[in-house]
Amino acid sequence: MRSVSCFCLLAALLIGNAVPAGAVCEKEVPELSDSTLMPYFLEHFTSGVIKNRDGGDIYYAKSEAAGEAGALVVVDGRTEFMAKYAEVFYDLRDSGFSFYIYDHRGQGESYRLLPDPQKGHVDHFDDYVEDLHLFLDTVVKSRTQRSIFLLSHSMGGTVSVLHERRYPGTVTGMILCSPMFSINTLPFPPILARTLGRILKSLGFGARYVPGGKPYDHHHTFENNDLTDSFARFELNRRRVEENPKVALGSPTISWLSAAFAAMDRIKADATPLPIPMLLLVGEKDTVVGQKVQKEFCGVQPTCSLSILPHGKHELLMEKDQVRDAVLQQIKDFLKSSTAGYPSDILHDLKR
Repeated sequence: MRSVSCFCLLAALLIGNAVPAGAVCEKEVPELSDSTLMPYFLEHFTSGVIKNRDGGDIYYAKSEAAGEAGALVVVDGRTEFMAKYAEVFYDLRDSGFSFYIYDHRGQGESYRLLPDPQKGHVDHFDDYVEDLHLFLDTVVKSRTQRSIFLLSHSMGGTVSVLHERRYPGTVTGMILCSPMFSINTLPFPPILARTLGRILKSLGFGARYVPGGKPYDHHHTFENNDLTDSFARFELNRRRVEENPKVALGSPTISWLSAAFAAMDRIKADATPLPIPMLLLVGEKDTVVGQKVQKEFCGVQPTCSLSILPHGKHELLMEKDQVRDAVLQQIKDFLKSSTAGYPSDILHDLKR
């Protein structure tokens, strides 16, 4: 089995960007998706289900490493699902970490909250927080006595920070990829989106799609997408939804949007330092979430390192190799330095 092809190594040399050990090259993704990536995920991960406090089924998967360096828990973003991270886990397989991932309530394989399963719905982000805490407490901590790190994306970053606020010191560190601390509400200005959402929810329309919202679009194309510049990875993720329509998710509801604004407001309002090291990764071209609040958040956290990835869009872990390889390397460096017992101030050397 090839980890990195000669083509990838040559390309890395030509663009001056080192390929992290074991990372898949974008050009190989179509070939390896069925022959290597998904077989790795299915062979090395075991699945399970836990009941959350509302009695809903939360599905998860885990892969336990012998002599583990620690546990890496993926807290993914809105609309995402476990199998989407198969390539990420494959590329980090030599890290020495055990891997854990679960599907948030209302998406992926987990239970949906409305009769229409296409609606991305939640009443309060605290529900996400409590699901994460339950998962850490009953699944992850029961299997490891070592360090626990969260690797979160977008909405998962919101959930991870809120969790650390409510349960400080539960985890050893956090890697925040494109965290959702503010969102792009175009074509509506943020103040109008807030006001409209609040009014509609108060009138009993919380379970309806946001204005302009719709079910998952099976015909969406790569052109003009705001998630990634990697055609191969965009197409792979689209195909995985086509192969398993159960994980498809459409636009959020008015209730979800109101809950998201409330959650982001809480993060912006609380500047209390978090007691753990954090690596915050931002895509220079991200138009889904805002960089201003991300930078402000990291600036008041004494152990937060900010890295802005040139040419990166929103899904940094699904980006073109030039961006994604840099992200993977920084994640590996962060985990290695954090588990090596380095003083927290050395993490600032990761700043770009």
